[in-house]
Amino acid sequence: MPIATVGQVLTSVRILPEWTSAAGQLLPAFYTAAFDGAIDDLKDAVGLTAAWRAQQRRSTVALEARLRFWGLAWRAEHLVVESRIVDFDLKRLRVGQILQRGAEVLATRESLAISFDLEARRACVFDETVTRQIAVLHAAQQRLPPWPWVGQPYLTVADAATPTHA
Repeated sequence: MPIATVGQVLTSVRILPEWTSAAGQLLPAFYTAAFDGAIDDLKDAVGLTAAWRAQQRRSTVALEARLRFWGLAWRAEHLVVESRIVDFDLKRLRVGQILQRGAEVLATRESLAISFDLEARRACVFDETVTRQIAVLHAAQQRLPPWPWVGQPYLTVADAATPTHA
């Protein structure tokens, strides 16, 4: 079934040895690498392929990304990243992603990107065809079970309870 019909953009990720510590745990920076690779698959799904980006001299630029770590990934594991369009407008794309081992969630990421003209070096509106494909995929993804963590506030140092000592 086409991605636009089912809404799922799934990316298989193999944890490479150079991404891990001596103990075999995935290093924090490489959670980002896994999510970034999956963003490329999401771009492909809406028509922002590498060939299109090179020809049009347009792409996306990440403005913000927030990661939450829930579990450990290990050397040589095969995991899956699911990527969803959470929200969008003519210039912005908000994406939610989940890194998982089967049903176990290892990390989540929410990111905000803008459409970017590489020649003018500034934000621009998405191409009309791309915008339509984003809308179709977003509509299909709205039929998937929601992720409760999307849009939740993040804990800050000021929010943390002050420890008490006896």
